[in-house]
Amino acid sequence: MTKQTYDVIVIGSGPAGGIVARKLGEAGLDVAVVEKNGWGGACPLRGCEPKKTLADTAHEILRVREKTAHGVIGNVRVDWPSLMRFKHSVIDPISGMVFDSFHGRGVTTVHGEARFTGPDSVEVEGLGRLSARHIVVATGAASRKLGVPGEDLLLTSDQFLDLETLPESMLFIGGGFISFEFACIAAAAGVKATILHRSGRVLKGFDEVLSRKLIKAMRDQGVAVHVDHPVKAVEPFEDGVRVIVAGPDDVEMSFVAASAVSGAGRVPDLDGLDLDKAGVEAVRGGIVVDEYMRSPSNPHVYAAGDCVEPGHPLTPVAALQAETVVGNILKEGSVKSDLSGTAGAVFTHPTLACAGLLEEQAREQGLDFKVYEGDAAKWSEHQRLGMAHAGYRILVERGTGRILGAHYLGAHAEEVANIFGMAIRHGLTREDLLAQPWAYPSFGYAVRYMLG
Repeated sequence: MTKQTYDVIVIGSGPAGGIVARKLGEAGLDVAVVEKNGWGGACPLRGCEPKKTLADTAHEILRVREKTAHGVIGNVRVDWPSLMRFKHSVIDPISGMVFDSFHGRGVTTVHGEARFTGPDSVEVEGLGRLSARHIVVATGAASRKLGVPGEDLLLTSDQFLDLETLPESMLFIGGGFISFEFACIAAAAGVKATILHRSGRVLKGFDEVLSRKLIKAMRDQGVAVHVDHPVKAVEPFEDGVRVIVAGPDDVEMSFVAASAVSGAGRVPDLDGLDLDKAGVEAVRGGIVVDEYMRSPSNPHVYAAGDCVEPGHPLTPVAALQAETVVGNILKEGSVKSDLSGTAGAVFTHPTLACAGLLEEQAREQGLDFKVYEGDAAKWSEHQRLGMAHAGYRILVERGTGRILGAHYLGAHAEEVANIFGMAIRHGLTREDLLAQPWAYPSFGYAVRYMLG
């Protein structure tokens, strides 16, 4: 039987909520975690983990194809049903393991949808009102609605990751990381893939110059990328769908495929929480929090992860914010959130990664800096892989030599971004990194190339 009063109620069991619930349970607090849609949250069940399981296979397929001109003989292909069975073998056990991890720490699990009824209470259907000294919102994000006629004909990202068979052709709506990653996976599996984006700037949050270079790589893989093509409507067409867009000079155009996927991004999943009844301030980007991850308008409430403003839809960020929440619940005001040097990656082929500031952000802040940039495709590290598209752009502050931002398209980009992210977080300079004896021939050594 579920009790009515707890020390802490956590809404959401994903990377953020799960860490908070488990660690506070281990610390001896009386904790309840409420989950409406699968124990473990989006990342392990419907996001990062299943996506990476498929993307890793796409990487291997594309790497082999790149080597066919350099001594590798034979065709490789994706057996999609077998790949999906493998994905299920990896992903399906996670929910049960997460559930067991809560009970192993004395955490009460509640399945249902929570909504606030007051500053320190929520209601879950069938269980009535639950109250706590602290309530942590960690509800993650949900798919963004396009707001166009017929969008219910589009597959969601969840549905794409669960397809039992792949169609011959697919349209991906939106020019963010979801569409780029999914299109790369689909193309590697033999699908005729097309990306349609509303503006001329794809992959907002990543370097614009390198994003254009990635588009060239995607086109080499057979992915068509159309920018400045805002979607106006979706309608059924024969055995598939037709997507109507506004093309150049606002002339109406249409694209036809067997199916289409909405990759228009995600927004904080706050619908139905009734935050106003708790006096919790939220804006379009999510719940407003202070440096302690606490709601300034209601000190009973903390928030972490993708539902927080400003948004950083990254699992490591959710985990770091969760640790901040845990520290401050155990000892109020003891831990501040610090996301400096946060790194991110688009797991296409090649991978595009970033850490720190974009060039436009550095200019908006009035910083004086030099951009170290170049084409990395001629590096031996990429030549021996047969990789034709690679590049880098590093922002270094004049006078201090501090690394402000690092952007890299190429092999092991996510690992290189972590190196630069650490440098940014700890205030290291260009000279500090050049003095480091990186182990050749690892891609850590590429840091020296990027800094001149």
